[in-house]
Amino acid sequence: MNRLVVGLAGGVGSGKSTVAAFFRKWGARVIDADAIGHRVLERPGVRARLVGAWGPGILRDGRVDRRALASVAFGSKAGVERLNRLVHPAILRDIRRRIREARTWVVLDAALLYEAGADSLCDRVIFVRAPRELRARRTAARGWSRGEILRRERFQWPTTYKEKKAHYVINNTGPKSRTKDQAKKIYDELRRLTRPV
Repeated sequence: MNRLVVGLAGGVGSGKSTVAAFFRKWGARVIDADAIGHRVLERPGVRARLVGAWGPGILRDGRVDRRALASVAFGSKAGVERLNRLVHPAILRDIRRRIREARTWVVLDAALLYEAGADSLCDRVIFVRAPRELRARRTAARGWSRGEILRRERFQWPTTYKEKKAHYVINNTGPKSRTKDQAKKIYDELRRLTRPV
């Protein structure tokens, strides 16, 4: 199979990681942009720039406290744009490197796929759809309040716009088996598209 890069987009708590896990099981290499972002925050240069922007209050035991950083960065559009300028280039460099190194096709699980410009690295994009109320219930298990979701999504592209830009849509509102069936249908279609003639 020729190498293919498939992006996963969707709102907070929509189920992108669940869909990514299916593709991983079927042989794709999954790149988790959120996990890369965590590691990027540990880099001394990035940490220094973040402290320069928001002060040492974002640190705990010398490391960037993601919750503290979010509380100051997501307070305004300017703050979000500043955070993105400081961390997105490093995250995108890491993603590009991992794509180059991949020996099979890649699924890029990225909450800010469009906002970060990572969709330009993808051959196809899948949007994972779930209504906000359902997403709020799912993320409550992570300790997120409904207000936190609203606060973060206020500075993201509308989910309706992301859905329109995607090549495929998975409706993740029912049982996991139904989500898996939708993902498998897309997987099989992508296999046919990339099969050598």
